[in-house]
Amino acid sequence: MNKWIYSFDSDIKHLDNPAKLIGNKGNSLSLMTSLGLPVPEGFTITTELNHHYEKNNTFPEGFKEELSENIKVVEKSSKSNFGSSKNPLLFSVRSGSERSMPGMLDTVLNIGFNRDVLEFFEKKDLSLFAWDTWRRFLHMFSHVVYRIEHFYFDEILDSYLLGAGLQFEKDLGVNDIKEICDQYLNLIEEKTGSPFPESADDQLWLAIKAVMKSWFNERAIDFRKINNIPESIGTAINIQRMVFGNLDEDSSTGVVFSRNPENGKRKLKGEYIIRSQGEDIVSGFKTPWVISTSDKKNSPSTLYSLEELLPGVYNDIKKFTGKLENYFSCIQDVEFTVESGKLWILQSRKATVNINAAVKIAIDMEKEGLISREDAILSLQVDKIKKLLTPVIDPNFDNEIITKGLPASSGVVTGKVVFDSKKLKNYSNKKHNTILVLKETSPNDVNAMNQSTGVLTCQGGMTSHAAVVARGLNKTCVTGARDIKIDLDNKRFHCGELFIFEGDIITINGGNGEVLVGDAPTKIPSLPETLLQIIKWSKVINKSEDEDIVAFLKETQKIIKNK
Repeated sequence: MNKWIYSFDSDIKHLDNPAKLIGNKGNSLSLMTSLGLPVPEGFTITTELNHHYEKNNTFPEGFKEELSENIKVVEKSSKSNFGSSKNPLLFSVRSGSERSMPGMLDTVLNIGFNRDVLEFFEKKDLSLFAWDTWRRFLHMFSHVVYRIEHFYFDEILDSYLLGAGLQFEKDLGVNDIKEICDQYLNLIEEKTGSPFPESADDQLWLAIKAVMKSWFNERAIDFRKINNIPESIGTAINIQRMVFGNLDEDSSTGVVFSRNPENGKRKLKGEYIIRSQGEDIVSGFKTPWVISTSDKKNSPSTLYSLEELLPGVYNDIKKFTGKLENYFSCIQDVEFTVESGKLWILQSRKATVNINAAVKIAIDMEKEGLISREDAILSLQVDKIKKLLTPVIDPNFDNEIITKGLPASSGVVTGKVVFDSKKLKNYSNKKHNTILVLKETSPNDVNAMNQSTGVLTCQGGMTSHAAVVARGLNKTCVTGARDIKIDLDNKRFHCGELFIFEGDIITINGGNGEVLVGDAPTKIPSLPETLLQIIKWSKVINKSEDEDIVAFLKETQKIIKNK
């Protein structure tokens, strides 16, 4: 009889390839649990269920009972009950394939929330949290499960804010959110022909099906094609007890890198948002605050760093990310939630970093004794080393600086401004370089990002979707250029009194975040000392006289693998 589910505390040492069966995320959650990290309880549904459902369009015999038993285990350990209105247990339902696909597959948070649960939290004097969570759940669940476009929910929210004379979501009071939720419920019933499901069990089954189906959504297909990920691997599903980053003023969600993904320095680098849930930090639509105090000078936020606000949590993050680095022997990208001052780790994976940072990290980890020299050479994506050999802006340039954002992915690119895929394709067909300019990217923009030469956004931070995906695609990217105002009706953007139209040429510098008018003069950079060190190590292994650095390092990696 097939085993369809593995709890996070299951012994997976006997599995030949855990990531293939339970996905990278499930494998990571299991390993973090075994290391004693504070991971909310949960379990992983295997990729084999995804294959079975795709083939048969139904769940296998025995799966329902196995799911029920695993829910009971979480109920016992968390001292709460799924579907209860007296001590409610809520779940998140997240995808997780063998290969990382950030933002491409769907997630549903707060499964099990309904009017009875809302009333439970209201009685505990948590009305704002309760209604905020209900609003978020109605929107996210209906978008993922019923495919109701974000636009309809955003239109209701924006219209209400405008009518109430409010500027931001955070300005909404309980009565405001009640009215918005009523409008959401009417919208859902209008679009689906049925009332919103109140049953926790119904919500869970619908979410599991929707997350599995997201493996075949357009953005996921595009991402797999770009990154040569086989469609046949499918996705696992992680079901985990919800912890709430929007509970109170001592609650937050965030993303942190164990080292700086831009320059490789051994220092925590990340962002967080108070009173938020996971989608807030990665979407880029809300201004995040920095994790480390030393990063405040380069941040658009003037509010407290996490290090200042919750020093105990900051120290815990530092300790746990160090533990994860030592275990995995590579830089980690960690998602976390703080609930009323308590830290919970939700995910850890190998971070996507710029090649400049990757080379430095490889050198440093060898010095620290975490990896061997051979492992340091093998850790590098050699094709990306070409970026270290590309020109940089000449320091004697006199181009006008339009504004400055965050240096999300290194490099210097010049191109024509474009605002949509149609124009992008037109320019690309004519072999023109292009800069894709958006308020913020979404997972649906991955194909456009791949076709562009560079990406510029006016919202989002260093851990937003635009930043993470651009680094993965090896695209130069500047995010959070907040002085830029986009006018799509007239196909232009402006910064103060300076107007830039579609087709105009600009330059973006992913090294320092500058956005410049026109084609900025460049020069060929010297090879960084870190790369010269990698080449020196490689020459001990590879006696070839090939002067093509990329070809030489590729050959060196082959020699190491064939030893």
